[in-house]
Amino acid sequence: MSRVKAAAGFTLLEVIIAMTILGLGFAALFAGMSQSARNITKLERVERREMFTRNLLAHLDLVQQLRAGDSSSGTFDDGTRWRLEIQPYVQATSQMQVSLVRVELRLEWDAPAGIQSKTIETYRLVTPVATAPASLDEQFLALQ
Repeated sequence: MSRVKAAAGFTLLEVIIAMTILGLGFAALFAGMSQSARNITKLERVERREMFTRNLLAHLDLVQQLRAGDSSSGTFDDGTRWRLEIQPYVQATSQMQVSLVRVELRLEWDAPAGIQSKTIETYRLVTPVATAPASLDEQFLALQ
């Protein structure tokens, strides 16, 4: 009769080992979920910064006249600092009535690993005008 009684339940050692294994499994599961939440937050910040950058470049498309040597800077709502510089690339000549300028957009933001930065370059055709164009900052303000 004692054999039947012994086989009917678990020993204390078996219960402790089963609980330990279950606890380790839950710890690994929650660690993975926590890392996923941090990655989602990081991706949302990157996506927001990208949206602000696209918006700034779209504003640049609306600027009437770019002039070489002009620059503008500011800060996005998320704290990302930006600087836009217009540099001459190909000057207008008597045969070619347009010039080509290089537009450099530099982004900087604070991250846990320190200051991060990214530079975006694009090129634009510029047709010379008789009157001096307004500065880039003035043209950005006029768009708002």
